[in-house]
Order: sequence, then structure tokens, then C-alpha cells
Amino acid sequence: MEKLGSMLKDEQRNANSKSQKGAAIAIFNSRVAATSASQAMHSEFANQWTTMAAPEPREVVWGNLPIPLVQRLVRQFMVYVVMFLTIVFYMIPIAFISAIIALDNLEKKLTFLKPIVETPAVKAILQAYLPQLALIVFLALLPMLLLKLSTLEGIPAQSHIVRAAAGKYFYFNVFNVFLGVTLAGSLFNSLNAIIDDPKSIVSLLSKSLPLQATFFITFVALKFFVGYGLQLCRIVPLITFHLKRKYLCKTDEEIRDAWAPGSFNYATCVPADMLILTITICYSVIAPIILAFAIVYFGLGWLLMRNEALNVMVPSWESGGRMWPHMHSLILAALFLSQLTMLGYFGVKEFVYAALMIPPIIATLVFAYICRQLFYPSFRGSSMSAASKEAKEVPPTESVIEEYTPKCMVSSHGTKGTSDPEKHDENI
Repeated sequence: MEKLGSMLKDEQRNANSKSQKGAAIAIFNSRVAATSASQAMHSEFANQWTTMAAPEPREVVWGNLPIPLVQRLVRQFMVYVVMFLTIVFYMIPIAFISAIIALDNLEKKLTFLKPIVETPAVKAILQAYLPQLALIVFLALLPMLLLKLSTLEGIPAQSHIVRAAAGKYFYFNVFNVFLGVTLAGSLFNSLNAIIDDPKSIVSLLSKSLPLQATFFITFVALKFFVGYGLQLCRIVPLITFHLKRKYLCKTDEEIRDAWAPGSFNYATCVPADMLILTITICYSVIAPIILAFAIVYFGLGWLLMRNEALNVMVPSWESGGRMWPHMHSLILAALFLSQLTMLGYFGVKEFVYAALMIPPIIATLVFAYICRQLFYPSFRGSSMSAASKEAKEVPPTESVIEEYTPKCMVSSHGTKGTSDPEKHDENI
């Protein structure tokens, strides 16, 4: 207790010693007034006074809250540059590892594996799944980097950071997994042609698609066999819990926190599903058998995710459904890519009616624009008509203030602590 009391006093002193920041959370007694204030322009210069609907207390990133608008824009630009370089050069280590773990190289480097590898059944399994396993392992390490980059953008809400990381991860998957693997076989041979004529990448992609159908069918099968199997068994969280309990947890409360299942990792599961959707749409015409694997993948995913949502996972925060328009835009991006690829594929095959693919491409772009203008703004903030309706339950203002107050400054009775640590101890 003496140690915890000393830590509490230090935390209170740190909270009191911090200078006033250039940001504040305003709490209104009227939802209409709050909605109007969050969407109004309060200064003639947008960078002098910006307002937004406050994130809920659990998802506020306090360090990013006071960052000025101009600095956030500069950070965003720098993160996009880093992301571009990551997309371009991340394929180098993947290709290097894939070359190392190729079956022929493993036999040369690790001679003791030769008797095992030469077994026909083992050899067939390794040739089918070893490259895909290397790809999945490398992709599993990427979300941590993307979450860190999204945090460095200066985004003040955790849900927004997750959405930003999910978008980056999706486009990384499209360029490095889908396009990278598809073009890998013929890219270096046609590099000069691409440099001379960048438009030739569409025809190159169309020629390479049929050659990689087997790889992606195996990739989808591996995702629902291994990925969903591990997720259903929850072996990794079980191992993590036992390691934390043995080496890190010192109290019963820490053990309960270690055992807590947590929430869905949207930064990884959404881009993964969108990648499978992109692969399925693009290959549904070339290799229709992939549709069967996709149906199994999304069918098992629906059953598994529904069970976890109802019986396992506990949400860490609530974002008001803002993930849906993000997912909708990714679906439209996957559809646009598949239509563009099919146009090139039919053109390479000299299909007479290949030009009929142009109207669907235009329709997709028009539909995406209409959705962005009509429906997406409803998810960015509450409308005045919705805010004017009577709420079923309104929390007391004191409880809202307490939720946004640092925990070290709140007493056990639910009142805000005093600025004096000694008096605050007496209140506790």
C-alpha cells in the first residue's frame, strides 16, 4: 500500500505539473448544441480553431489531441511517403525469404532434412504450402508497424487509427500480395517494357493472372484451414496468458486482465477479408473453382466471428459504426480493380466484346462518388434531426466529466480529486 500510495502521488504531481494544452473537451447540456458546435466553423481560418465530435473516453489518444492541424497534415504527408516506400520495398525481404525456404535450397543448406523432404507426401505438402506460410508470417508482422505509423499521423481517436491502419494494410496487400505475386513471374522480364510504356502493366497483369490461379486457390484454402483453425482454438492467446501469468502477473487483478479476451483486431481481420474478396472477384472468371473456396472461407468466417462477437470478444471502444463506410470503399476498390483487370484480360484474349467492360467500370466510379457524397457524411457526425430526438438515456454531466478526467485525479467515491495530493489521499 505504501508503494502504491507513493506511485499515486507521483502520478498526481505529474498530472498537475503539465502545462495547458491547445485543446479542450467541451461538454454540453444539449445534444443539438453539441452537434451544431462540432460541425460549425468557428474561425475564418480553418487552422486556427478546428472542432470535431469528441471520441468516447476509452478511445481518446491524449498525446495526439493537442497537435495543431498544420502539423497533422505534415505528419500525414510524411507517413504516406513512408508507407509508399514500405509498399515498394517490403517485397524484397519476402522474396528473399521465399528464395531461402524454397525446397531445393533447403535440401542444399540443411542436408539433414533431405531424407524427410524426399518423402513424396511430405514433399508435396511442403511445395504446396511453404511459400504461402512465409507470406502469412511476414504479413502478420506488418500491422504493428502500420498502427504505429497511423498513431504518428496525430489522429486523436483509437478507432480512427485502426481504420487508417486497416486501409494501409489493404492497399499493401493488394500491391504486394495480389499484384506482387501475380506479376512476379514476368515482371523482371518485362521491366524495360513497363518503364517505356507504364500502360502495359494492365496487359501484363492480364497475362499473368491465369498462371497464378493455383497459388491463390491454395492461399485461400490455407487461410481458412490454418487461420480459422488457430482463431477457433485460440492457441496463441492461451500461450500468451500462461507466459504473462508466470513472468509478469503479480496480483489477481493482473491475472484477470491477462485472461481477458480483448476485442476484435479490425486492423488485420478487415484487410484480410478484403484481400480474399479481391482475389475471389478477380479470379472468379479465370478460375471459377476459387468461388467454392471463397464460399467456405466467408461461411466459416461468419460462423466463427459471430460466435466470438456474442460469446468471446469484449469491445474496447465504440466508434458508432464508422468502420462500415471504410469497408464499403475497400469493397468498391476491389470491384474496380477486378473490372480493370478483366478489361485487360479480355483485350489480351482478343475478345470481340471486351469494350462492354468499360460501362461497368464507369458505373462503379459513379456509384462510389454518389455513396461518398450522400451516405458517408452520416457516419462522420450526428445529424441535427437525429440529435433533436429524445434520447432514451442521458448520462449525468458529472459522470461524463469523470470519464474524461485522469484516473489518478478521481477519488474512489467518483468525485474529482483536488490539486493537492495529500488532500486527495484523505478523500480516498
